[in-house]
Formats: sequence, structure tokens, C-alpha cells
Amino acid sequence: MAGSRVVVGVDGSPLSVAAVGHAARLAAARGLDLVVLHAFAADLPMLGFGGGADRGEVDAHAQRLLAAGVARAHAVDPGLTVTTLVRDGFASQALVDASRTAALVVVGARGHGVLSRASVGAVAMQVVTHARCPVLVVGHETASGSDGGRVVVGVDGSKASLKALGAAFDEAARTRASLDVVHAWQPRGAGDPTLSASSSWSSYEAELEASVEAALGSRRTEHPDVKVEQEVVRGDPAKALVDRSEGASLVVVGSRGSGGFEGLHVGSTALQLMGRSHAPILVVR
Repeated sequence: MAGSRVVVGVDGSPLSVAAVGHAARLAAARGLDLVVLHAFAADLPMLGFGGGADRGEVDAHAQRLLAAGVARAHAVDPGLTVTTLVRDGFASQALVDASRTAALVVVGARGHGVLSRASVGAVAMQVVTHARCPVLVVGHETASGSDGGRVVVGVDGSKASLKALGAAFDEAARTRASLDVVHAWQPRGAGDPTLSASSSWSSYEAELEASVEAALGSRRTEHPDVKVEQEVVRGDPAKALVDRSEGASLVVVGSRGSGGFEGLHVGSTALQLMGRSHAPILVVR
């Protein structure tokens, strides 16, 4: 991770509390500082405040949220260096701005916004789309943050997915977890080369396995104890990863895959996973 700090957004919602716990664990494990950030836009009809809200009341509310965030982080690691930051304006913009100098941004999938009952909130969607660093999206209050278990990573051969593969392996090595590498294939029309009579499914699998091993490179030598399992499935990539997220500690994907359109900031698979995964989602750039 390039930055020197982990940034987590808080708004008092249950998922933001869970996000602080994950952020604190990750910051402590990597020897990074933690920044607990709260932003407030007065024109958003949330938390009982409106355009005419008393500034003192708003500031007091923000300080209560930040104090609770610091306490939650120190409950995870009393020695963790934690600072706080209050920003006026929209939370998504504040977190995107913070991502420019952060190693990681952590958000809850939903907050206290007007669409808080949606499967994915506007803040999480915008941060994942526009952040300049990896983003961890926490979608369940009880999502596991302990060591062990499984890390799942989606790989499609794209540059972003191979970067995600490296990040997933590092996380598996750090937490003593196994690594499940999943590639899901769907034909894209009659011109898809894998549909030709000469194509071999076993050769396709073998080529993918070779590319995964090549991408992992020295990581495998340095951490031979990490169990790596590879699976190639026929089906929708998002559904395949959602299915395998059950019981996993983390799912890792690249921000863009091999499909989609040039110029998009984030791929459809990552966006679909945010509202459906049973485990936290790490979106890597």
C-alpha cells in the first residue's frame, strides 16, 4: 500500500461501526495510522438535521461520532495511533479526497443516508468508483475480521485482477488463511474463441492456472504455507464470487475487469458484489 494511513468513514450507522473495527485491524497489522473521518452536508435530510441546523449541535454530534470511532478502534488495538477529521460537505467527496494520500479507505456499504435501506449506499458506490486507492466495503455488522478462514479472489486475466490476486495472496499470508482463486467464464457470442470446435476446456483451465502461478511469482516462494486452490467455472462472475463468499473472511476483486467499456472507473462485477457478498469486499486498483 502506497499511503501511510488507513481512512474510515463514520456516520453512526451500524455498518460504519463495523467498518471502524475492520479499519483498525488492518491499520494495526500494517503498522499504519488510522484516520476516523466524518463529513456533514447540511442540505441532506438525515439524522434530524436540515439546512437550518444549529452549527454547535452539528459539531457536537460530529465529535460524539468521532469519539465513539476512536474508542472502537482502541478496543481493537490500544496502541494504534488514531486521529480524527471533520469535513463540511458530502461524505463521498471527503473520502475520495482522503484517498489521494491513503493506503486504504474503509466504508460501510450503507449508512444513515436517505437511501440507507438500499443494498448499497450512494457513499459506498461513489467512493469505490472514484477513490485513488483500494477500498474495503463492509456489508455486514457481523462480518469476520479474525485470522484464518478463506480469502476469495476473482481473476479474469486483466491487469487489475492480477493486482487483486497479489493483494489477496498477501492478505491470506498475513492472516494465515487459504486462498481461493475463482475465474468465471461466460460466452460472449458466437465469435467467442472458447466456443469453437477446436477449443479445449482443459487447456483453458491449464492456461489460467499457469497465468496465476506466474503472477504470484516470488510470493509463493516466500509463503509456501499458503494453500492456493484454483477454480474455473462456467457462469456469471458476480454470482460465482457471491456463492463463494459464504464463510469467507474477505473477497478481493480488481476495480475493472477484461469486459466493459473503456473509460469506466469500476467494473460491473465489483459493483454487483458490493450489495450481495457475504464477506467484506476489497476493491483493488
